[in-house]
Amino acid sequence: MTRLARFVAPLCMAVFSCLPALAAKGAALPSHFGDRVEAALSCRGEWSTGYWQDYFSRHLGKPLRSWGGADWFDAQNADLAGVLAKEVFTNPPESGTLIVGALIAQPVDAVRARLEERLGMRFTPLPGPYPRFLSATGSVLVGLANRQTKWYCARWDLGNRP
Repeated sequence: MTRLARFVAPLCMAVFSCLPALAAKGAALPSHFGDRVEAALSCRGEWSTGYWQDYFSRHLGKPLRSWGGADWFDAQNADLAGVLAKEVFTNPPESGTLIVGALIAQPVDAVRARLEERLGMRFTPLPGPYPRFLSATGSVLVGLANRQTKWYCARWDLGNRP
């Protein structure tokens, strides 16, 4: 091994070992982050929770918590169709559910209006004790008591999917 290689190899290992920590400390999100997450939340594409676990871990670092059958990540106020996501979540691949979601610190009516305007989606109100809306593609908005909104796409493995 040359002198240069003996110097460069440890340096490269040190730099690459720091990358997950940089993501966790708020490194800039990749330019495609908003587009990819918007497509998943809009239920406009195929995806897997394994993919989203890896994607969120790579770009956002470790989950903030595991709660409600999902891992929650700091979304770094990512712009998703004109609304800022506080957190994003996805479930573990072994759960049998395919879900990707975002927590937005705005009331559901404001989020709904913005998404309909920016993405051309229409959300229809669903009956129930709290405000919920469903798009034709299966995307869901849920108004929370603390004036925040969950936006998600969910699929369940009913044994009829590959």
